[in-house]
Amino acid sequence: MDDISALLASVEDDRSWRIEVSTDGAAQLNDVSTVPDATHEDALHCFFEIWDQGTDFVGPGAASDKAQCKKIERILRENYPTLKGARTLSAL
Repeated sequence: MDDISALLASVEDDRSWRIEVSTDGAAQLNDVSTVPDATHEDALHCFFEIWDQGTDFVGPGAASDKAQCKKIERILRENYPTLKGARTLSAL
């Protein structure tokens, strides 16, 4: 959970973000102010829905929300290396 908290704290809630998971299992936040094209998405293992600016899914507030961090960590663990369902994951 500390890794998720650190990831969420690494950015400000000043634009749209999305957690993306590469095929080798690395999770990172991607600035999606410009929507990625299909080629980018096809190269990913999975990704969360887009978190719009101002929704508090990223930044210090999100990083301190232990329940949300645990939920994101659980969803990531459940979907790597094998997806449980669709490639688009939801933390809502």
